[in-house]
Amino acid sequence: MQPPCKLYLTYRSEYLILQDICVGVRDRVSGRWVPLHSGACAHVLGPLGASESSMLSATRIRVGEQLCLSAPARRVITGPIVAIENPSPELLAEAERKWSDLFVTDDPRHSIMMLERKRRRANS
Repeated sequence: MQPPCKLYLTYRSEYLILQDICVGVRDRVSGRWVPLHSGACAHVLGPLGASESSMLSATRIRVGEQLCLSAPARRVITGPIVAIENPSPELLAEAERKWSDLFVTDDPRHSIMMLERKRRRANS
């Protein structure tokens, strides 16, 4: 049995959620995965109401609410959810390939995450 997986769409981003973990964030305009997005690998805490700043008690996230994610040293609040979809098998396969590219490597110094950090430092 496959664990529950949902795709939460905001105006700018797509959040792929597996159980209660955001396993990937994708830019809706370019279609590119954003590996260093602060929501990637974060725990989903729950929804925020459309006009509230505190967590709703309901665990079910609905269109119009915002996701609250717990990332290391910060909380991430998404824009309002405009749609909730079941991800296609193709999207799940693409996300799994991107996840493997990020974290599974023979030499951890050469993962995409490390190379991206080095590139950003060089450009600062």
